[in-house]
Amino acid sequence: MQIFPSAVLYPYIKHYLFIEICHFKHNQLRIFADGNTGIVFCLGDGMLFYNGEKLPQVFIYGQIPEYKNLEVRGSVSLVITVFRPFGLSRILDIPATAMTNMLIDYEVICGSAATDLHEQLSLSKGKYNIVENLNSYFSILINNNEMQLHPMIPAATNWILEKKGIFKAEELVNYTGYQQRTIERIFKSAVGLSPKKLAGIIRLHHFLGKMHNTKSENNLTEIVYDAGYYDQAHLIRDFHKFVGLTPSAYQLKHGKLAVNVVDLPVENIQSQVKNRK
Repeated sequence: MQIFPSAVLYPYIKHYLFIEICHFKHNQLRIFADGNTGIVFCLGDGMLFYNGEKLPQVFIYGQIPEYKNLEVRGSVSLVITVFRPFGLSRILDIPATAMTNMLIDYEVICGSAATDLHEQLSLSKGKYNIVENLNSYFSILINNNEMQLHPMIPAATNWILEKKGIFKAEELVNYTGYQQRTIERIFKSAVGLSPKKLAGIIRLHHFLGKMHNTKSENNLTEIVYDAGYYDQAHLIRDFHKFVGLTPSAYQLKHGKLAVNVVDLPVENIQSQVKNRK
């Protein structure tokens, strides 16, 4: 379930995402890039683990250029604040590159406020009460933060989204009026990725959106080109790099908790590990 933030926060927060995991069947989740970043609140008695280490009750994830496998133990309710590509660095006043490909304990960033906020959400009565508390918290945070976002970033990011990630570098240079090196430097600081890498993720999700609406293998071939891939081999390379699955395997998945969050049977993980050796 997704709930939008307040109008003041909407330029920076895409939505609040609620995921319920009750005695998860396979005890494995795979998360992969969607171009956004976030803060995850783990509510309930269950726990998440990454590489055998227990994750904090509140943690940040930066841009995820490589997919990650998480282990679920018990039942857990996830409340995820999904930020726009530049939103998290703006609100926290932290360079996005410092968070890229990392899962960070939120308490390291804001101290005991992370524990207080987690407790407040745990005691909230329903999803909309949780959203009210989060809106209040992030509104205060952004008002206290004097960091100014470079005006080129939201405009260029929206332009890339409108282009569905399909454009040439010189087109972005012409649109922004900045040199390519300058664009890349500003993007990496605010977004955590270069425009080219962000475009690759957006293009992948454009393909996923089209794939969701088709069941035919023939139609799947057609949308490969519409999504800006040269051929199926190009798509499969990109898809496996970001998702760790083939498009067909992803399409057959029934346990999608979000577009970029899927269940992954243990035997699949083991076979992939063997194939990499």
